[in-house]
Amino acid sequence: MNLPSHDGSDIPECFIEEVALDAPVSMVWEHLVNPRSMSEWLGGKDYSVEVDTTWEVGSAMVVRGVHHLPFESRGVVLSFKPCQALSFTQLSSLSRLPDQPSSYTTLSFVLQVASNQTILRFKAAGFPTLVIYKHLQFYWPVTLDVFKAYVEARRQA
Repeated sequence: MNLPSHDGSDIPECFIEEVALDAPVSMVWEHLVNPRSMSEWLGGKDYSVEVDTTWEVGSAMVVRGVHHLPFESRGVVLSFKPCQALSFTQLSSLSRLPDQPSSYTTLSFVLQVASNQTILRFKAAGFPTLVIYKHLQFYWPVTLDVFKAYVEARRQA
């Protein structure tokens, strides 16, 4: 779901994706925030990444990797509520944007228990350019499907 921009530009203010996982919320949370797990599902089979963070609110969140070119995404952890919610900002070196607040996008994950499933609601907001919006809108729905398969495969193991 895309929500229109408040400033009249062609860039939507945010988009939201939702995925239902056949796994308990504690397992979904563990794989969502465990840097080793994140390295596997964030990059998938296409490229490898390394995640570096303490998850303390206000601390750095860094994702490094190579996808055609070396990259480093930096941000700050905004919220960390175990088994409930996580959010952080992100600015990729590939964007070549200046390191200033308007260059960052906010990524949020909210978990909700629904019967024997966990609903993961993802929201991306604040896109500095249309190219970044389009890239993230392409990347995250696919990545959430990869995350779902990753978690559910480990539940079966």
